[in-house]
Amino acid sequence: MAQTSVMTEERRGADDAAPAPAPPPRTAGLGDVFRLLGPYRGRMVVAFALGLVSTVVGALQPQVVARAVDAFDGSVPGATIGLMVGLLLASALFTNAQQLVMERSGELFAFHTRRRLVRHLYTLPIGVLERRDRADLVSRITTDVSQLRMVMSSGIVELATSVVAVVVSIVMMALIDGLLLALAVATIVVALVVIVLIGRGTTPAGLRLQDALGRLAGSVTRSLGSLRTIRATVSTDREADVTVGEAEEVLKAGYAAATYRAAIQTFASVTIQILLIVIVAVGALRVAAGELGVGELSAFIMYLMLMAAPITLSAGIFAALGEAMGALSRVLAVHDIEVEQDVQVPPAVPVAGAGDAPTFELVGVGFRYPEHPDAEPGGEAWALRDVSLRFAAGTTTAVVGPSGAGKSTIFALLERFYDPTEGEIRFRGQDVRRLSREELRRQIGYVEQDAPALSGTVRDNLLLGAHDASDAACTEVLRQVNLLAPGTDPAALLDTQVGETGELLSGGERQRLAIARALLADAPILLLDEVTSNLDSNNERMIQALIGSADRRRSVVVIAHRLSTVVSADAIVVVDGGRVVAQGTHHELLGTSELYRELARNQLLG
Repeated sequence: MAQTSVMTEERRGADDAAPAPAPPPRTAGLGDVFRLLGPYRGRMVVAFALGLVSTVVGALQPQVVARAVDAFDGSVPGATIGLMVGLLLASALFTNAQQLVMERSGELFAFHTRRRLVRHLYTLPIGVLERRDRADLVSRITTDVSQLRMVMSSGIVELATSVVAVVVSIVMMALIDGLLLALAVATIVVALVVIVLIGRGTTPAGLRLQDALGRLAGSVTRSLGSLRTIRATVSTDREADVTVGEAEEVLKAGYAAATYRAAIQTFASVTIQILLIVIVAVGALRVAAGELGVGELSAFIMYLMLMAAPITLSAGIFAALGEAMGALSRVLAVHDIEVEQDVQVPPAVPVAGAGDAPTFELVGVGFRYPEHPDAEPGGEAWALRDVSLRFAAGTTTAVVGPSGAGKSTIFALLERFYDPTEGEIRFRGQDVRRLSREELRRQIGYVEQDAPALSGTVRDNLLLGAHDASDAACTEVLRQVNLLAPGTDPAALLDTQVGETGELLSGGERQRLAIARALLADAPILLLDEVTSNLDSNNERMIQALIGSADRRRSVVVIAHRLSTVVSADAIVVVDGGRVVAQGTHHELLGTSELYRELARNQLLG
């Protein structure tokens, strides 16, 4: 048998397992931050107002202390003590209210961000998702959004509140002593300049850290999904070393980010300590010279502490904000990918039996898979070339050919996971590109080659294609595909967990469950990709009988690797090298197609 020149589906699977490098994401800026926080402007204003009141209340405390010190005659009046306690309680109350508003806003922000990201991810083109590390995409929904939530909601408000606290403190200190204020402001300005310079490295460091976390998640997911194979090939230590290597990269990136955080926090802390020493020393000299009262110095130091706390807090927020900007860059990189395009106003899908139009018709169709970003132009061979086919309504058509001939690619085009590179595909006479993808897919019951099952129960999997089906209907379809053994409680079977990706089921059980899901949807078209490959002879005959018993309102297209599935088809299409090389019935092809005779002789079609 001649070797085909097209890229085989097996090779494509291997290529897809190693995701192509994604282009570097654009670095997020403050404009992106404010755009994301726009819907929460009202909540942020409320939080800021509460923080402002708390700041003002806090600013009154040094005045009360100063008056108490200056008027001290051996005892402190009860009214003064009561006023101090009242101010402390009021400050605590408003601070708590502010934190509650910000924390709740942060949770809402994270939910809305994840909701948008999930809906965007779920509508990306299949070709894009197949070439991306899915675990890395998951980490953007989980880890990256959590990183955003920590600072995007409360951080911005606290920065604004801190600015107000610093301004209020400076104003009050200016009323007390100009010289001490000049010393304080000069020191703080120098500190802020240094913090900003150091902080420039936090965004790229944060981006490297989040990227490293995404790669680690991808490595763990890849290994856990193939753990049986890894252990069977005695590769546990090797795969563990690969994952540990990714963890080491996270450690290195974490060290870099931690270095910036520590530098900012340390510089801010040391600056405040130096400032306190200078202010106390100079203030004491001015008190000794009679240029400043003891109460005024006490108040000035309290205002300095009131200003120092938000400066230290802001330094931490500034460092975390840089890392969050890295996470935001990764989230925006996903949003920048265009979703699967569809018609704006979906025309009505042509009804079954409309005239003599075939269910599907391929006219001069050629297709090549999207290239990897780092591949040379034209680097991938054509998967299909000049394919013209008609799938007649109400018939069963078998598509056969050697492995990698392009059979599954035809199904991918019929489902519009991809659109043809050239040529046209018609559905009941209309170009599929003029039809809504969702409306088209509602007409099709599709059973994939690997027959994946989703994590959840048997019922959950059945209802994917028929959301409102009753338990009775589910039970009946399970009985049809021989999944409901005599004496089995139907309710217990429907509630049975299938495990992640269906690993608690055998390959044959997954296939029959997928067929049951397609039958329950009762779509007028069935696309069956090697649906009997994992079935024993009894279950194979049962599935063939189900397919053959379908009335003529249903069209069936089946990719078959077994001769027994093919011989009863109304029409057989032979594909090789991405081209249709023969068409006809079983008996016709035995006389006209050498490739078909060879496949039939081997009893294994592909």
